[in-house]
Formats: sequence, structure tokens, C-alpha cells
Amino acid sequence: MAEKLVVFDLDGTLLDTLEDIRGAINYALSAWCVPKVEKEKIRLYVGHGLRNALFTALDNSGHKVPEEDLPLMVDLMMSCYRNHPSDYTTPYPGVVDMLCHLKNGGFKMGVISNKSEELVTRIVKNILPSVDFDFVLGQSDRYPLKPNPESLLSMMREYRVDKDSTIYIGDSEVDYLTANNAGVKSIIVNYGFRTKEELERSGVMESVNDVSALLSRIEEFFSCRQ
Repeated sequence: MAEKLVVFDLDGTLLDTLEDIRGAINYALSAWCVPKVEKEKIRLYVGHGLRNALFTALDNSGHKVPEEDLPLMVDLMMSCYRNHPSDYTTPYPGVVDMLCHLKNGGFKMGVISNKSEELVTRIVKNILPSVDFDFVLGQSDRYPLKPNPESLLSMMREYRVDKDSTIYIGDSEVDYLTANNAGVKSIIVNYGFRTKEELERSGVMESVNDVSALLSRIEEFFSCRQ
């Protein structure tokens, strides 16, 4: 039987990581007396990596920080996040059961995130210890960040899975573009860091609103290819 590959984004797709991300960003901002950012705003900043999320928060604050201080600000954020990567992080309802169901059904499964690989690996191990992923990738020197598709294409090559047998699942316009750039089917969820309306404004006209609907769409996709 041909391999079937399901690849997930992490933040906003499998796990609600916002409070821990917000804590790290606000810790760094506070060192320069920049006001804290609320959770509702932070969710709009993530998707392109933590460094970019921090700089977006800083830009939108209206406060000026000397250019030479920015590397230290990034270091403070990352130090905080490494010490507290998953204090408040939880899986979205139904995620663990869905992942176990897919694994038991013979699917290959992986995670590709724009967060540093060290952190992605730790968070997955801490929060999803019962899930046997075939691979977990984060930001590293090996691949450029999403929406560049090279990390996804590389895993498809490694597991010898073609584009018609691969599906990519995320919660943002970044994930939508990643799948498009790789030439694979995507399913975008709107229960995470982007609402249905926000996704539509970014050009994502179809999304699902819970994990049950997500699982149904995955199974429907592969049943049409048998």
C-alpha cells in the first residue's frame, strides 16, 4: 500500500501556545519599557517565526528601540521562552485522539513549524508524549522558513510520498502558501490563531472550525485516492 503523509503546523493547529509566546515576547519588550501586548494581538503576529513576531509587536507598539539593542531583545525573548516553552500550552480539544486515530490507521505523520527546532521538539515531547510522529521539524539551518516549501518537499522525498498522497494542515495564510508552493492539498483550520474572516481576507476562502471536521476532511481526501 502506498504511503499516506499528513503534515501539521504546530502553533494554532495542534497546540494553543499563545500564552507562552505572549509571556516571552512581553518579557523582552518590558526590558525597554514597551507596554505588554494582549493575547488577542499576539495571535495575529505569529506564523513567521518568533523573531518576526517580536519585531511586529514592537513596530505596532509605536515605541522606538535602538537598532543595536534588537539582538539583545531577541536573546531575552528566546531565553524566556526556552525556560518556559509550555507552561500554559495545551492541545486543542480532540487533537490527541485525532492524531492517535491517524497513526493507528497507518498514516505517516509529521510536524513542520517556523519555531526553532529545539523548542518544537521539546514542546511536542512535553505536550503530546503519546503521539508517535515520524518527524518533527522546526527552524534550523537545513531549510528556509515557511512558506518556502523545501522542508515539506524534503520530507516527501525522504518518505517517498508523492504530492497526491500528501496533505498539509495549518491555521494561517503562511500554511496555505506553504502547501500551494509545494503543490499539495491543504486544509486550513479557523479555531487557532486566525478566524474564518481573517483567513478569507488573506485569500483562504475555505477553512474548518473544529478537529472533528478536520479529521473528516483528511479521511475524505485519502478515501478519494484509493
